[in-house]
Amino acid sequence: MNASSRLCLTSLLSAAALSAQGSDFLFSVSQPEFTLSGSGGTGMQNLFPNEILGLHAVPCPMMTEKWAPRSCFMTMAGDDNGNNAYWNPNILGSIDALMTAPSAAGGMNNQRNVFYSPSQPLGTAVSGAPGLRPGDIGRIVRTGAGDGRIEYFIRAEQIQIALGLPPVPVVIDVDAAVYSPNFGIFLSLDADIVINPCTGPVLLRDGDVFVIPPVSYTLAANQTIATVAPGSALVAITEAAFDAMVVNANVTNHVGMCIPNSVDLESLDIDWSAPPPFSVPTCAGVVAWIPHFLFSTETMRGGAILTTKGGGQIAPSGCGLLGTPCGGGATLGNQIGLRPPTAASGIQSYVNALASTRLFDFESEAATPVIPVGSSAVVDFHSPGAMTWVFLTFAPTGAGAVAPSAPFGFGFLGFPDFYPVLNFMGAIPTGTGFGTYTSPAIPFPCKLVFSGVTISTAGSVEISTPTTVEVF
Repeated sequence: MNASSRLCLTSLLSAAALSAQGSDFLFSVSQPEFTLSGSGGTGMQNLFPNEILGLHAVPCPMMTEKWAPRSCFMTMAGDDNGNNAYWNPNILGSIDALMTAPSAAGGMNNQRNVFYSPSQPLGTAVSGAPGLRPGDIGRIVRTGAGDGRIEYFIRAEQIQIALGLPPVPVVIDVDAAVYSPNFGIFLSLDADIVINPCTGPVLLRDGDVFVIPPVSYTLAANQTIATVAPGSALVAITEAAFDAMVVNANVTNHVGMCIPNSVDLESLDIDWSAPPPFSVPTCAGVVAWIPHFLFSTETMRGGAILTTKGGGQIAPSGCGLLGTPCGGGATLGNQIGLRPPTAASGIQSYVNALASTRLFDFESEAATPVIPVGSSAVVDFHSPGAMTWVFLTFAPTGAGAVAPSAPFGFGFLGFPDFYPVLNFMGAIPTGTGFGTYTSPAIPFPCKLVFSGVTISTAGSVEISTPTTVEVF
């Protein structure tokens, strides 16, 4: 079978897999927003730019809920800035890019194995330098050195090498990303920069998409990027082309105005519903195929998602278009499961990062993450089971502390780790999808990690994302 046939077959299989999974998405917002569902009246309806959200394709209307709350990142990262506090509400700044990638272990995507790029660097008090920076794409994991460590899909230095730039100093900030083993790594940066690929110096715009083709990198055993060829990056789609596609899509913003341009590309995902439209020659003498994309831009306040198909269109979903056509009023945000501020005006956010996947929800979040001695901890749960059993763990204290985790051997759909030693605190009903646990008064200063355990509708025993409560 030749390379073109393999590419075609793999693309068709990927498209079939996504079709079977449904059009669920992970995404982030650029401003604080609210869920359309109300999240059972809990505080989990409050969404922040440094969280990963899950958009469910069914039932209609499409609903968004927290998928990786910021409290989950705080617990995984520990006291990243060394101030003796796990609570860091601005951790990561915002999620600027999302990426799902094959791993050596395979399995469903969860909060440990997706990759992301932050707008602000993660502190290095736990992970050590260089940490997770705006130019990196990585994730917070547990290694032999302990929890709170960074595993990189690709480092900023490697991206700069591919762009024909010196690896240091790091000058780039990743704004959008998507990866396919067949097509390569597609990226967009947050600022214009002159690069020097094999084709010669060129001004790379913040609205351009460039590709590092598969022929130009090698993979490590864990399916992350080991090496890249210098100057191998190619401009795949220009900002001017995205401007034209936005105009052709005939989509409105949050106040009902037709959007005339893109300004800056903000999110990117592969649209598997159509074959690759064109190819470009690489420095290695073979072609790189450029797929169709789902994308959003800085001008798309209201939360629209477009596709590059047909020269630019509003992306469809099983529940309707992911945006409002010109003349139809504002793009409100309800198309992506968010609550608009009024019936006539949409959300302030644009979609800041995007990745298609199959979703499984089981999340926890402390209603008040820092409480005085003698107070009760209040923890909200979004659960797939009728009952949720609540557990707590005492976490270590001190500058640079991080709670140690261990593999959760029962579950296979959701969060893969637990925080030992688990102390059972009681059970709450979560048959409506949400529930709230209130602890006894806590009589002394401490740091506590709460998790929930449930039996999912699939019959598996699953554990929730962790959340930390600090008692002072």
